[in-house]
Amino acid sequence: MKVDTLIIGGGISGLSVGHFLSKKKSDFLLLEAQDKTGGIIQTEIHKKLICENGPNTILLNNTSIEQIIKDCGLWEDLIFPSENSEKNRFVFNNNKLTKIPLSLKEIIYTPILSLYGKLRLCFEIFVKKHKKDTTVFKFIKNRFGKEFHDKLIEPILSGIYAGKTKEMSSKHSIKLLWNLEQSHGSIIKGLFKIRKNKNKSKAFNFPSGLSQLTKAMGNSFSSKIRVDSSVSKIIKKDEGYEVSVNGNEIIYCNKIISTVPAYVLEKFIYDLNIKNILKKIKYCPIDVFHLGLKKEKIKNKIRGFGVLTKPDDKKKYLGILFNSQIFSHVSSKENELLTIMVGGENQKDLCRIESSKLEKIVVNEIKSLLNYEGEPFFKKKYRWKKAIPQYNLNQEELVEKIKEFQKKNPNFYITGNYFNGVSVSDCIEKASKLVEKFF
Repeated sequence: MKVDTLIIGGGISGLSVGHFLSKKKSDFLLLEAQDKTGGIIQTEIHKKLICENGPNTILLNNTSIEQIIKDCGLWEDLIFPSENSEKNRFVFNNNKLTKIPLSLKEIIYTPILSLYGKLRLCFEIFVKKHKKDTTVFKFIKNRFGKEFHDKLIEPILSGIYAGKTKEMSSKHSIKLLWNLEQSHGSIIKGLFKIRKNKNKSKAFNFPSGLSQLTKAMGNSFSSKIRVDSSVSKIIKKDEGYEVSVNGNEIIYCNKIISTVPAYVLEKFIYDLNIKNILKKIKYCPIDVFHLGLKKEKIKNKIRGFGVLTKPDDKKKYLGILFNSQIFSHVSSKENELLTIMVGGENQKDLCRIESSKLEKIVVNEIKSLLNYEGEPFFKKKYRWKKAIPQYNLNQEELVEKIKEFQKKNPNFYITGNYFNGVSVSDCIEKASKLVEKFF
């Protein structure tokens, strides 16, 4: 079989590439190793509860994602979080749930930071900017103090990357803060300069969950998608590339776009330099628990988006999302739907516990937190052995190696969530730019 362009991977990156490419040409094929597309976006509906095994929201923060939603005819279906949930996000302070401060006034009055911790923030404007990339821990400690890092930044980033801030790259993990420091000499100065022109990005979901988007994307070029098609080998030829699929089929193509995770690409890419750097990319495990609770049995009612934890809290979970308070359509009015994340770099051992035992531990902690009577009427678990790629200090080397590879291998392009942006909206934007630039 011969095709001009071969897209490897049918997750959000691959589907986005396929969507934008279909506007320009028809001679392409998308291969997905699993029996369905969607990748980490997986919506399941049980007992009228809409559960997300992967991302629970997507940010509406660039023109590419706006375009793809409109192209799929879903713009009118967008559902945004409730105002109350957006304003109330919690961390533990002395084992008590405390609202994360979202404004200068709230920072002044928050009990999370001591008087010294608050005064230390004021000296950020006098700190010299970093000359080279460093860990998030060192970066935040230098600019704002260790207390600010430990009590606020660490739990917030655990909710995004589930990683260790003493290993994460500042330049790539907290790109906005890094760029503000580099361009303005101070994060605080930079925030004051951009806040007037900065519109707040909105999170969203859909009536049938986030899979509603990936299904619509796939339907727009369904004849160009093949599932259950695993790439095992790629050979570079003078006239293009020879791709082995499912061990016994050969596809010849002129162009390749890889959108698969680093650990998958590493298995079949032929260049040793990029193979070696791909091996260094860590993916942390995450266990996702969905619990259905009866509202009438919840004695300690918490109103908000969710709860984030830090290692010092000694909790058996990374965070909790109060899904039905964020989006009322995900459950009936008499019920509450919660999603609890366990694992990450700091809780790897928990993901090795036998499934039913870990479930009991998590349920007991949630029941204690909410003072819940009885057992949840619904329990569902999903385990990601390799969930979130870690943006550690090897990111700069990775980005450079990918650039070098693409320069040496014309018409072989690499994209995905393990570099230059981990979020769904990042992946869509990168796919759009890739197609616009090279096709």
